Amino acid sequence: MSRKNINWINAAKAFCVIFVFLRHSENYYGLHLGWFDGLFLTFYVNAFFFVSGYLLFWKQLSVPTIDEPRNVYVLSGGKKLFLNIIYRIVIPSILFSTIEFLPSCLLQGRSIVVGYALYKTIGGGTYWFTSALVVAQLILLMLYYSRKRNIWFYAAASLAFGVTGLMIVHMGILRNGIWAWRQGLIALIFLAMGGIYWKYEKKIDKLMLWWCSMALLVFYVVMVLCLKEHNNPLISTLTIKPLGFLTSAMACLLLVWLCKKLPEVKPLTFIGQNSLGFYFMSGALPITFSMVAHKYIEGSTISMMLMVYGACIVAAYVGVTIINRFMPWLWDLRRLKS
Repeated sequence: MSRKNINWINAAKAFCVIFVFLRHSENYYGLHLGWFDGLFLTFYVNAFFFVSGYLLFWKQLSVPTIDEPRNVYVLSGGKKLFLNIIYRIVIPSILFSTIEFLPSCLLQGRSIVVGYALYKTIGGGTYWFTSALVVAQLILLMLYYSRKRNIWFYAAASLAFGVTGLMIVHMGILRNGIWAWRQGLIALIFLAMGGIYWKYEKKIDKLMLWWCSMALLVFYVVMVLCLKEHNNPLISTLTIKPLGFLTSAMACLLLVWLCKKLPEVKPLTFIGQNSLGFYFMSGALPITFSMVAHKYIEGSTISMMLMVYGACIVAAYVGVTIINRFMPWLWDLRRLKS
């Protein structure tokens, strides 16, 4: 069975995108859940990078892939990965950001400026996560051509790129954020974490006993709640702090541990298998439903925000189902050939 179909991977991606919707619903509705936000902010996007790194390193470094002749690896493996990045991430990101751009501007009362339009569509400005993922995966693709077997080579290189990204942000140079390249450099650290977990998965899982996992959970909660001013984990706003990497790493391990304990839940599996589709809708739907709620319902309450959040999830589920049924080529233009 393909790793894509492993239950814990689908469940982990599903939880991540569900919390992305929650975060966006909070932001656009204008109410937040207080201390609970700190607990899920550490993993709601960073774990996406973690799982992506797990899958990427599994595909590229597993035997016999790494033992194939150089010309086969470069012309087949490398080319396939590059085309997947273009067709499954870059092109869908441009398509959905183009579809969303005009309605988004009208709903938010923004002026339609050519430069801004190009940045939000072709420049990858609408979906920072997929933009950063593209940058990170392209860098890893170049590193894979070294044909190194040692995961620590890629971890060290990813750390170097990530530290470089942090330094660029700290010094305030090279501010142009086309395709979220600074976030992509930093995200490499989490992709490398996923690769390390892939390499030592069995050994790490043996350590994640119930009592060990519960102790880690308590330690994690204490760190997040007591050191919240030092624990910013957000790559999106380029405000991630050193402690944010540590708490995010713990959160990723706890999320994987939880997902490996869960039985298969079909709605979670569907969301996980279509996580990018849900992500592409995680901005427009919360904006729209929040505006409708504020217009027709007096007062702002947590319960109403949660209703908006639930409506967004349901609408995205229906939208992705319809696209899968009638327009699956939106996720990958190569499907038009068939």
